[in-house]
Amino acid sequence: MTAGWSRNRLKFALAGPLFEAGNRFIPGRPHDRLAQLVADQHPRRVLELCGGTGYAARLLADKSPATRVDSLDISPEMLAVGCRRLTRAGIGTVVLHHGDAAALPFGDSTFDVVMSVFGWHELPTETRHRALDETRRVLRPGGQVIAVDLDPPPTARAVFDRYMRFAERPHARDVLGTGLADAFTAHGLTVTSGQPARSWARPFQIVHAQKGAY
Repeated sequence: MTAGWSRNRLKFALAGPLFEAGNRFIPGRPHDRLAQLVADQHPRRVLELCGGTGYAARLLADKSPATRVDSLDISPEMLAVGCRRLTRAGIGTVVLHHGDAAALPFGDSTFDVVMSVFGWHELPTETRHRALDETRRVLRPGGQVIAVDLDPPPTARAVFDRYMRFAERPHARDVLGTGLADAFTAHGLTVTSGQPARSWARPFQIVHAQKGAY
C-alpha cells in the first residue's frame, strides 16, 4: 500500500461525520445527481466504489427501492458511520462492504451499474488502474459506469488549482479534463457521454461509460 493511499485513509477516518453533514451543501448536489442518473437506468444491482458512508447509496435506495446496492470503501471508520445511518433509516437494500477497489470481493458480471462520487481521483494511479480492471470484470455485458468527479470550472481555474495543490494528492489531477474518460477507454470501456464542469454552480464532471455487450 502506498504512502499516499495511507494518507487518504487517515483523512477519511477523521472526516466521516463531517462528510455526511456537508454533502448536501456541495454546489450542484453531486450525490443527488448521481443517484438520479443511476436510478433512471432501472438497475437490479449496483456497486458503489469509494462509497464512504454510503451517502449516495442511501439516496439511490430512496429513488430506486427495488435496486440492491453494494457500497464498498477502504475506511472502516467511514463505514461505521454509514452503518449507523443505515440502521437509523431502516434501509435494507444497501449493504456496506469493507474492501479495496483494486481487489473487489464480487464475482464476474455481477452488476448492472458501477457508480462513484469523487472516488476515482482519490485512488493512487496504480490502484486506479487495477480498480478499473476490476470494475470491468464485475460489470455484466452492457453494464454501465457512471462517475461524478473533480474537474476545474472554466471560470475559476486559478481557485481550483489552489484547492488541488493544498487539499488533494498529486495523483488526483489524473482525472481532470479528459483524464477520467481516457482512463475508462484505456481499460476497455466505451465512453458514451462526458459533461465537464460548467461553473461553481456545478463544479464537477459526469462521465458515462459502458462495457461491451459480449
